[in-house]
Amino acid sequence: MKRMIISILAVFAVLFGVSFALNETAYANFQREHMWLLQTLLPQSEDFVKVPYDGEDANIRSVHKADNGFVIETVTYGYAGDIRMFIGVSNDGKVTGLVVREAHETYGLGSRILTDHAFLAQFLNQSGSFEIATHGADAFSGATAEAAPEGESIQVDGISGATVSSKAVARCVSSAVGYVTGADVVSSATSWGG
Repeated sequence: MKRMIISILAVFAVLFGVSFALNETAYANFQREHMWLLQTLLPQSEDFVKVPYDGEDANIRSVHKADNGFVIETVTYGYAGDIRMFIGVSNDGKVTGLVVREAHETYGLGSRILTDHAFLAQFLNQSGSFEIATHGADAFSGATAEAAPEGESIQVDGISGATVSSKAVARCVSSAVGYVTGADVVSSATSWGG
């Protein structure tokens, strides 16, 4: 009986040690991936400092500052749940990169915000507040975002059949640009109250 207890304790100690070593490795891998993501979204940046965010925009979750701009983590509600994005914004307020990191939108419709590069590319190199255009075009039309006169929103073609998800992405990007430029961004939910 005594040997059995000692054996169980030895196995427990070994498993605890392995678990501790794997946790450190997993954390190091997470840190490496996170730094790679930040540097990809804000090209020509090396070091980032996480700065506290105490503003009023409910979409902004975290802010990572580099010498040439920021990477802003945003979360807003889409059609079926929260959409989490990282958006790179240069010091002059232009979007340098964006990625949807988490979304639970409808398969084949809203879930396309994860992979529809034509839709996401419309935000690149733009600065201002973004709105989804209502003229019926979709991201497959090949249209690009049109710069709007000062004070007006930039019209972006949404994903056909996924207007709510497209609007959520536009809100996230508008919040990130608004943080950098100091613009007052309305972070309301969908027009139907969702």
